[in-house]
Amino acid sequence: MKWIVKILNIDRYTITCLWNNNEIRRVDLDKFIREKSKNPHNSYFQLKDKNRFCQVKCDGTTLYWDNGIKMIDYDGKEKMGPLDIDPDFLFEISPIDSNKSTSGNTRFSQ
Repeated sequence: MKWIVKILNIDRYTITCLWNNNEIRRVDLDKFIREKSKNPHNSYFQLKDKNRFCQVKCDGTTLYWDNGIKMIDYDGKEKMGPLDIDPDFLFEISPIDSNKSTSGNTRFSQ
């Protein structure tokens, strides 16, 4: 199984990530977000907002956004939880970024 080690760059709806196999891949989520945001009740609809999208984080496994979904906790109370995307799916849709090496600085751009 492949997983994301860290985020290197965010540019529009593309997130460049370092993976556990030392590959740097560009995860382009534009099409994914456009498809999911056709339904305003879909949890991913919020990512259509560029500012919200740029709040993406990495937990050492995948990409996620804090307080992205409502969930029921073990005690039965509703609370907000992280909205994430399956790392296998992200790996599948992300080509290797041949212009990047595994060394260098992390850079965020909007």
